[in-house]
Amino acid sequence: MKAKLLLLSLLFISVRGFCQSSNCEELMQQNEYLRKALAISKPIKTVTASGIDVNLIQCIGNTKEQTVTVLLTLVNKDANKEFQFSTTKAIDMEGNDYNTSDLKIGTTGIRSKLYTDTPVKAAVRFSKILPSTKMLRLVDVSYYDPDSNRPGVKKDFQLKDLDITWE
Repeated sequence: MKAKLLLLSLLFISVRGFCQSSNCEELMQQNEYLRKALAISKPIKTVTASGIDVNLIQCIGNTKEQTVTVLLTLVNKDANKEFQFSTTKAIDMEGNDYNTSDLKIGTTGIRSKLYTDTPVKAAVRFSKILPSTKMLRLVDVSYYDPDSNRPGVKKDFQLKDLDITWE
């Protein structure tokens, strides 16, 4: 009788231990996923313009296409509002300047609605940049001020000293 109770208790402990181990592995996988997600969207630099935090996530160069893409997240700290890019310019360490070849906020193009405390990805692409360029000294981004009472008023923000990661 004691042997049966001992055997049942060992079986219960091993099953219970197995279940905890399985749950623990699942939690560890979820934690790893969240760590990676946070690392991907961790800003290198942040500037604030018109109540919007502009977070620099990455500056990636494509050697084949000779393009550089500046990846950003826009986080609106105010009430929901429309946001629209105007023009963008980059200047490298040698003084060469580059105009934008493509601007995108989310999937909609140059204009999008920004919701309170909700990050939206944005990308600014510059073309005809040689892979020998290692850094952009300045990226100047003009946008239409969503807080202005007068439509069409432009403002800008600047990101400085962006290291380019060439792929």
